[in-house]
Amino acid sequence: MKWFKRKAVQDERIVNLKNQIAKEAWVLVMIICSISVIVKSFFFAEGQPVYTELIILIVNGIYYSIRSVRTGVYADEVEVHDQTHRFSMTKKQMMIGLASGLFLAFFFGFRSAYHFGDGSGTLEVEYFFVVFLASLMMYIPFFVIVTAVSHLAMNNLSKRRSNSDLEDSDLIE
Repeated sequence: MKWFKRKAVQDERIVNLKNQIAKEAWVLVMIICSISVIVKSFFFAEGQPVYTELIILIVNGIYYSIRSVRTGVYADEVEVHDQTHRFSMTKKQMMIGLASGLFLAFFFGFRSAYHFGDGSGTLEVEYFFVVFLASLMMYIPFFVIVTAVSHLAMNNLSKRRSNSDLEDSDLIE
């Protein structure tokens, strides 16, 4: 039982390497879940459920967002990003929303052509373009608005949290 034992001093290099490994493992899990969703959607006609993978993807994103906002790190990340990159984080988020909508439109277009085409080629092309254009009209505005608004809201909340933490630390000193 090591409940009451003091923590030993740890080497910062080792702690940083362990954190880097955990980050890489997290990215690997996200990639595997994404590939699983794509494979199950495209290659299994009977509609394999992808609920578990989607829950993993969504909950991880929500958890990271909430933790970074509550600790005030998100605003600092945005500030550092805006100083070191050509595009601001707001523009980057809007481009991510645009790319997400475009990717989803292509995905649904190809999926419809693959699953509902008759094999002649003309029907597949027609299904692709109809579904692709309809998806473009729906998903691009949705994702651009959602990513931009969520970024701005998270940035404001994180700044407020960071400022309140700074004021609290000023009171202590």
